[in-house]
Formats: sequence, structure tokens, C-alpha cells
Amino acid sequence: MKSSFENLLELRESLLGYSSNFVARHASISGERLAEIEAGEPAALDELDRLASLYGLDPEQLEDEPIVLAPGDSIGALPSLDEFRELGDIVRLRIIRAASAARELIALERLAEPEGPSRAQRFLSDAPSLRIQSTAASHRQGASLAASLRRKLELGVDPIASVRDFVSEYFPMIAVLHADLTASGPAGLAFADNYRGPAIVLNTRGKNENPTVRRFSLAHELCHLLVDWNRQEPIARISGYLHDSRLDEERRANAFAIRLLCPEAIVHKLEPDSPSEQVKIIASFGIPYSAIRIYLKNEAGTDIAPRPPIEVQRSTVDSKWSTAEGEPTLNDFPLQDVPPERRTLVARTAASLYSGGKLQRDAFAESLGVTPAHEVERVLDFYEVPWPSDERESSGAA
Repeated sequence: MKSSFENLLELRESLLGYSSNFVARHASISGERLAEIEAGEPAALDELDRLASLYGLDPEQLEDEPIVLAPGDSIGALPSLDEFRELGDIVRLRIIRAASAARELIALERLAEPEGPSRAQRFLSDAPSLRIQSTAASHRQGASLAASLRRKLELGVDPIASVRDFVSEYFPMIAVLHADLTASGPAGLAFADNYRGPAIVLNTRGKNENPTVRRFSLAHELCHLLVDWNRQEPIARISGYLHDSRLDEERRANAFAIRLLCPEAIVHKLEPDSPSEQVKIIASFGIPYSAIRIYLKNEAGTDIAPRPPIEVQRSTVDSKWSTAEGEPTLNDFPLQDVPPERRTLVARTAASLYSGGKLQRDAFAESLGVTPAHEVERVLDFYEVPWPSDERESSGAA
């Protein structure tokens, strides 16, 4: 993992792969001025702030040469991912913004409890340890890992009513955020380190708009955190792309997700001569049809039609799953300028700190990703927490 860059030019080209035109446009800096800064001209503070936002780093980190990432920062793992390098500038930028939101959440939680253990420390001490059977095929590894987790958590063979609530209950140390990674972008991201994770970021667009796919994506990313993080080196994972370099990891995570949602014991009890009935039963566990096809092929040797029957198609978008896997604050949030990755845990944590006087108003607005000119107090009302006493008095509120 590369953690040191000679200057801003190498940082832009080697860490994130942004074009100079893209950075100039999104940092509101002329191309000529950007070239001067990258050639060694000192940057103004506001220029550093805007560049740091694009690079997912602190402005202070950009002042020195070489530019050194914090030890163990998972953002340094991104350049090693084939899928990251192949994404367009816009998607890469939104991944960085999601990673920055995860980092902001960690900073806010440290402000709330300076002496408390971090999310990563809690994960290392509390998350179940799952062992890979190294000699098995990747889909068998995933199956074994899912069965092991179900046993450890004593889930039996019952359906998981909500994967959103399942992660919240059994893995509260994992932050689940949401980001608009575009309709053709990755289904999800996972970061594991002391600065940004453990965190899962789900794409609000594309296939994840189907609630059963969203269930699957969340379970898939959970596998990356539980299995692929060796607890020493930080990781970043981008899911939805089957590159040769991480093909086994992705297949293993897919198999884990399928079998976590619907145990193999259920499939083995199904009538082998009734594929349509097999599909209906597996679909009742909240699994997308594309995953069901893979599951039945691997477990029962059954080939089913590429397109789902109409009744199965309807079941995957049933309001039951939409309610179970939805995140109401994404759409109902009172300030639409707040980006989706900051509308849930980041906003809630920042609002509590601002309400309790541990965060100044300008810092609260910054945590939300907006300017102080916005009516940030509406967020306090949204979460039904009191205004800080000084703000209440200045507004004339009772």
C-alpha cells in the first residue's frame, strides 16, 4: 500500500488518477493555477481546503512534501484496486467523499467519547472470528463462513427480516453509510482501519434501488470486513466488479451473502423436480433473482430462466423489503444540500454534539457538508434534540 507521495502532482496521478482538468474544475482553481501549485508554488489556505476535499485528506497533509498518509489509512489502498482505476473521475470523487464521511464520523465519535474505544478497536475485540477453508473453492468457502456465522449468532434457519437491523444489532461497530455512486457505479464499498472504518457504504442508485439487492449488497460487504481484513493492514473494497485480481474474494463474498440470507439447509430440503417452487421459496428469504440463479446452480445443479417469473419479480420489490431495508432519513432529510453519505450517522452524531455544546455551529455545518448560511438547526429539529442554549437565546426561542 503506497502511503507517501512526492508532491501534489504525484498524489493526484498515483493515488486517485484524477485528470488535471477535473481537479481544476471541481476545486474552482484555474488549470494554470493548479499547474503552478503542482509545480511547487505555495497554495493559499482556501485552495488547500478545496484540494483536500477532493483528495479525502486533511489540508495540513497537503502542505508538506512528501505528502504522507496517516499510517494505516485505508484510502492508501485504493490505488491497488483495478476497479478503482477503471472508474470515471466522478465516481472516484464520490468514493472519496464517502470515505471522508466515514472519517468524519470517527472524528465526531472521538469528540463525543475521547477515552472510549474506536469502532475498529471494538470490531477487533467483539466481531466473530471466521476462518477460511483455504483448499475449498471460493463459493464453498463463502458457504462455510455463512454457516459458521449463523451458528455463532444462533440464527438457526430463520429468514433475516432486515439485514439493516441485523448489522445494527450484531455489528454496531460497523458504520453503514449511503452514497450516490451513480447508476452504473459499484454496489458498495468497505473500509477497514482506524481512520475510516470499519464502514460499509451502499450505493443509493442502480441495482441497490431494489431492496433485496440492497440486502444482498450489505451482506456481501459484511463478508469483506469479517473475512478479508486481516486485522493488520487496512483494506478498501469496491464491489460489483469481478476482476481477476480479486475474483475469489468477490465470489466468496457473494456465496457468503446468499447463504447468510438463506441457509443451505433450506435448499437441500426443496423438491428437486420443482424449480419454480424452489425459486419461490428462496425468494421468500429476500434474495434477488440473479443470486437465486447462482445459488440453485451451485447447490442443486438447477438451471433456471434468465428472467424471473412475474410473481417472483414482484416479491423482490415488495413493500415488506422496502420497509425492512430502507433508510428514511435519506429522502426525508430536512436539508437537501447535505450529501447522502452525511445524512445518517454523521448528521445524527454531529447534531447530538452541537446540541450538547461540544461542537460549534460552523463545525456542525462543516460536518454536514454545507455552509453556515444553511439553516442547520432544522437538523436538530429533525432529530428532536434541543438547540444549544446560546442559539436558542439568539433566535428568541422559548
